Amino acid sequence: MPETTTTSEPELTRRGPHRVGVLETRVRVPTAAGEPERLLPTAVWYPAAPARDDGGARSHDVEAPHPLGLPHRAVPALPPHARPAPLVVFSHGNSGLSHQSTFLTTHLASWGIVVAAPDHVGNTFREMLALPDDEARRATHRRIRAWRPHDLHAVLRALVDGRSGAEASGTGDALPPVDPARLGALGHSFGGWTAIKLAALEPRLRAVCGLAPVAEPFVGRRAFADGELPLPSGVRSLVLAARDDVLVDLDTSIRPLFERLGPGARLEIIDDADHFHFCDGIGLLHRMHEANPREGQPRPTRPFAELQPEDAMHALLSGRVTRFFADTIGTDATPCAGRDTRPDGARRGPGRNGGADAVRVRAAEARGVAGASDSSGRGRAQAEARSGVGRPKSQP
Repeated sequence: MPETTTTSEPELTRRGPHRVGVLETRVRVPTAAGEPERLLPTAVWYPAAPARDDGGARSHDVEAPHPLGLPHRAVPALPPHARPAPLVVFSHGNSGLSHQSTFLTTHLASWGIVVAAPDHVGNTFREMLALPDDEARRATHRRIRAWRPHDLHAVLRALVDGRSGAEASGTGDALPPVDPARLGALGHSFGGWTAIKLAALEPRLRAVCGLAPVAEPFVGRRAFADGELPLPSGVRSLVLAARDDVLVDLDTSIRPLFERLGPGARLEIIDDADHFHFCDGIGLLHRMHEANPREGQPRPTRPFAELQPEDAMHALLSGRVTRFFADTIGTDATPCAGRDTRPDGARRGPGRNGGADAVRVRAAEARGVAGASDSSGRGRAQAEARSGVGRPKSQP
């Protein structure tokens, strides 16, 4: 299989031109009569209005707090930019939280995209940790899989249509204006599945990016209803997967899902990365998992020292995801041109699903970033394009 060197997106790997603000709000999810109220704490990152007292220079000296005490490159409650911006709604993974990937949500905002991320109440880290046993966790999964897509839809409608009673917290805070014609969804793991499901609920959605999205092996046989896949013809999709992911397997989960997404789909497989390489605090999360392997893992977890360092992986994902949304819904700096989102140098094959194709990305797509290159050669950016991928394997 031929290999070609692919260029990075250096301008999109770097921080964008906007200061980034963040605010907290709560979104009410419509529920049926007699059901308990569902109110979602939601973080919103956005391009801020130009500073008046520093010549427009970006300021990151007063960072917002992070639930895990990690860096969070946003300033609380800055005035939002006046111009309506594209909107991406982000869904966290199972037992996650809205702030699980702030390296990416703040990066998108720096390029002029509003990102809104709810806590999926009942499925957050602390709530799942408090459950007494596996049976309680299974019951929670059954309940939450019915709610998650509606959670994300409620957040989107709160910002776009003013629905669901969203109100910014804090005196004088204002929700940033968004463009209803430029809407996307993004999610990790269980959140990747949630983002894909949103396309069936929201006809205005134009782009979906799944980071190691789960499918039937985790969600169950009814992960997708009839008619939900392939995605609507007007929706472009990108799936980013980690080759060393022992929680969402390439052969039994990622590839079978990808094959059903439709001709607007793209799969990229990242070498030397695992399931938690899409989050803040990669080393912390990976070592926790390494010390507590999941029952039934298909193979042992690779030591973190053998995998991509955090700064290289974050640079790769920041550039790649920003490019995808820039090409599908646009940003302030890069208006949507309907461009192909394939990395340069990747051969364009028809794919077995009628136009979708897969590419393997080796190491960082960001040469020159701290940590992107080392003696093992992991700083090389190469892509291997395929005319199709293997046939889906049977689902459990």
